[in-house]
Amino acid sequence: MRRCLPALLALAGAAHAQSGLTLYGFVDAGLFKTGPGSEARLGTIQRSYVGLRGQEALGQGWAATFHLMTRFDAGNGSLEASGATPFFQGESTVGLKSPYGDVRLGRALTPMWQYDWNYDNWSNFNRVASVAWYVFHPSYRSDPYRNGPAGEYSRLNNGVFYDSPTWGGLHFHAALGVERSAVPDAYGQVDQARPLAASLNYDAGPWSAMVAAERNAAADNTWFAGLAYLRGAFKLMASYSQTRLGAASQRFLGEAGAHRSAATLGADWRLGATTLKVSAARDFQGYGQAGATDYVSAGFDYALSRRTTLYGAAMTRHSRHAPSATLYGAGMSHSF
Repeated sequence: MRRCLPALLALAGAAHAQSGLTLYGFVDAGLFKTGPGSEARLGTIQRSYVGLRGQEALGQGWAATFHLMTRFDAGNGSLEASGATPFFQGESTVGLKSPYGDVRLGRALTPMWQYDWNYDNWSNFNRVASVAWYVFHPSYRSDPYRNGPAGEYSRLNNGVFYDSPTWGGLHFHAALGVERSAVPDAYGQVDQARPLAASLNYDAGPWSAMVAAERNAAADNTWFAGLAYLRGAFKLMASYSQTRLGAASQRFLGEAGAHRSAATLGADWRLGATTLKVSAARDFQGYGQAGATDYVSAGFDYALSRRTTLYGAAMTRHSRHAPSATLYGAGMSHSF
């Protein structure tokens, strides 16, 4: 114990030197079924993650920052199987905070994916009930190459990220991919363009609105618009997104056309500790050869406390040229 004491004191001193150091996380598990003929599973329905972030004051309103976050499956404790599954799948950045905005370097969500969750009942977070999970920015990948078998849908590697101050509810965000590789990936693809992303957001009073646009390394592009209104116990949300795929992505993903678009509509009604949720979406082209696809979902959250929630939900999916499906699940989550 005496030998451990100096190390513990050193660790405490290092933590004390930080102006702020936060360990946080979200653990989720439940029973769910995700398609026709599939077996019921136990595991993470929403995203489970653990992270560490901190900052050190540098004076005059400036601070050094870092953020590390990894995601996992609570059912078996493994890293989440998404993209190339780096250890810090969620984020790994270091940066500077200032009165003129914040700059981060590394891997992080692009501005569009960082804020689009505001316009979905399940925060683009629930693999059973979130219509956003299936139709937001259809077929678009923020970082398509060198990120596992299908690419990374929402995060950018080797990027520079900027977050502006807020002026009367308005704030601006941008991201730029620094590297443009001419080395083919496992499928023989090379970067066609330098990734670029931006969003303009408004959050004040009962209103939230967002317009975002992106271009990835495959020269695909997408744009997204979201709107939400909160009045008392009721919240209404709507979105529209559109994607234009380049020839390489169209072939790789097996899409029938280069143009993809989708719209969503959702409503929440809070009744004490219970929140009722209903949402609908249309994918106007559908994935592959599926044709126009409609989604309808409904469910509830029941707050046992500020940090612990029980929930249940179901979704139906109907496509013009593909089999229909019903998904359902129920679980428990805890944040810290």
